[in-house]
Amino acid sequence: MKKWIVPMILLLLLTACQSPEQEVHYIAKSEHWKAIYHSNSDQGLRLYYLDEIDDLGPLQITIEGEKESQNIVDVELNKEGYYSFTKKESEKFFKRNAKPIIHMQWLSKSETLEIKNH
Repeated sequence: MKKWIVPMILLLLLTACQSPEQEVHYIAKSEHWKAIYHSNSDQGLRLYYLDEIDDLGPLQITIEGEKESQNIVDVELNKEGYYSFTKKESEKFFKRNAKPIIHMQWLSKSETLEIKNH
């Protein structure tokens, strides 16, 4: 029985010393858009339109990350007034200390959201 005490104590110490995975929270806001991403959520990046939702028509969204970018055309907001990326799509761009940039184009307007890590 004494043989197991030292390995068990070492195992407990190692487990206690491991830091949990850091949560990543990003938010950005421009005149017409708000972007939210939380790594501890089941949802991916959500892009909210802040004005009255008439007919925005098709959106073009470009996300520029550190090593890659993604361009999505002809997407529309859902009934709640936002567009949502999947968790898997979002994780490529939203890593610890990353500073992705989101370009939104709709109708004849465009805005850029610079994401800040919170």
